[in-house]
Amino acid sequence: MRIQIGKSSSPDCEAAAREAVTDALRGADAPTFALVLCTDQYDARGLASALRREIGDLPWAGCCAAGVFAGTELLLQGMVVALFQGLDVRVGTGIGGPVSQDPRAAGRDAVARAVGKLPPKPPGRRRALLLFPDALSGNPTEVVRGAQQEAGSSVVWAGGGAGGDLRHPTTAEFVEGQAYRDQAVVIAIDTQEPMGVGIQHGWYPYGPPTQVTKARDSTAIELDYERAFEVYRRTAASRGDALDEQGFARFAMTHPLGIPQANGEFVIRDPISIGPDGSVRCVAEIPDGSLVRVMEGARVDLMNAAASAATLARKGTAGAPGGAVVFDCFSRYPILGEEIRDELSRIQGALGETTPLVGCLTLGEVGAMGGGVPQFHNKTVVVLALPG
Repeated sequence: MRIQIGKSSSPDCEAAAREAVTDALRGADAPTFALVLCTDQYDARGLASALRREIGDLPWAGCCAAGVFAGTELLLQGMVVALFQGLDVRVGTGIGGPVSQDPRAAGRDAVARAVGKLPPKPPGRRRALLLFPDALSGNPTEVVRGAQQEAGSSVVWAGGGAGGDLRHPTTAEFVEGQAYRDQAVVIAIDTQEPMGVGIQHGWYPYGPPTQVTKARDSTAIELDYERAFEVYRRTAASRGDALDEQGFARFAMTHPLGIPQANGEFVIRDPISIGPDGSVRCVAEIPDGSLVRVMEGARVDLMNAAASAATLARKGTAGAPGGAVVFDCFSRYPILGEEIRDELSRIQGALGETTPLVGCLTLGEVGAMGGGVPQFHNKTVVVLALPG
């Protein structure tokens, strides 16, 4: 199996589709599927129409994101097309929704429809599911739960929340030649050889465990029966960091919350605002009754984690990967800045310098830590390595 990547930074839908597809087709040999990732400045329907003309009958799917990768290059305006080729690979796509009405059903339906397009999986074949929930509609954590219920075990998971850089409150998912929103899209990939996945974040505990004694969806209202922000602020003060509401956004960028897991890992939650009642709102669900810890991490920790995720992914394949898909959280970008290109270079180095690499900046990530059940993560990197 091999992926062939094309890119374009043109702001025009027609030109971007033509340039990226032409670039990807150059040297491609009988592709069977196209993964399309684009930034959110495009008119989604116009781009889908242009892609249909350029791609023709080839099945394709994908989503919009805050930024897209082609190798070690980050495009904050543009699109990438990755053509999957190889006699061994089978790909099916599915959609479910609306996410805003029943997110768990959206995840179940998207998986069922994607898998239903594949031939029966004989013993020994491997399956990966790429999941793209609309991160700006409904509860993406519930979408992942529904997808896992339908998929069962022995599945490799990757993906991330579709959406842009949040300057435009719109998103787009692409499947079956059309653009959608408020949906969940799944790409099911079956191969004979194993696919590898790595998921890491680089955050480590900064404060002691506290219990979420009152929560609503993605908002922690109380920690240890006190206002959540007061506990968060007091944790910072205990480490010598003065914190008030005005400084919250900057401090929270490098001090997310971590939910401890049974295997010693942490699922990260990104705090984004303080409510009038002293609650702390996060990007994704905060389970009522769970334990959380304030976390911290430096730029070098985040880049080391990305390289580690790529190393784990490569070890999961039988040989040199035929390509890799990377999902890197958009909230890591303000921390790394231009160093995100160094992060991509480290991912590329861990995978192998000749490994084709494609990916995007997502609004939350989908992955299973330690081979367990998939979850929705924040501030995390997920790398899927495809067999060569």
